[in-house]
Amino acid sequence: MFFLLTDSHGKYFPPLLKTSSYKIIVKPISGLQWINHYDKNLCAKSLLLSSSISSILSSCVGVLFLIGTNSIRNTSAPRIIEQLEDIIDLVRFNYGHLQSKADISITSVFPCHKTSKLFPSISSLSSNVNNYNMLLEDLSIRKDFSMLHLPITVEHLNNDGLHIRFPYVSILWNFLEQYLADLIIKKSTFTRCIPRSRTAVKKRNKK
Repeated sequence: MFFLLTDSHGKYFPPLLKTSSYKIIVKPISGLQWINHYDKNLCAKSLLLSSSISSILSSCVGVLFLIGTNSIRNTSAPRIIEQLEDIIDLVRFNYGHLQSKADISITSVFPCHKTSKLFPSISSLSSNVNNYNMLLEDLSIRKDFSMLHLPITVEHLNNDGLHIRFPYVSILWNFLEQYLADLIIKKSTFTRCIPRSRTAVKKRNKK
């Protein structure tokens, strides 16, 4: 089972997808940020330790985060990366089975043209988005998690400059589903290739 925690970009995704080989649980929360000091229900860091999400994370084999758009509109990229570093440590400390690179995936942030008080122009906001994605890639190498670059461009955006136009939502969902399906195959292949311990081999030979 994989868990997808997403902001409003995932509100039209199916809440549950089951196939013969995997299951994906989707939890969309409109307005979700990596850190929100005013509303813990919109704060990913707080939610990761909540009972409802903790129970899912405890039983999943991997987690994918589609979060960042709301953060990059209100916080500078370097500060978000500092927050993310703490969140990665939090996940690995509390969920001992989510330790490898394939266990945690974070998407890039695609273009956003909905300006804010901190970033009042499209150029300043775009610069923050680009800086975030660059720093996120560096962090993924340093903290050993997977970064997923999304195939969404300015042309896919709605008139609000923030959300994806509905006809293009399927592009994003199909891309994410294929990524997770491929990841599951890689993880299962890796598990089968892990050499058995000497103790296990001795037990087998005694049979």
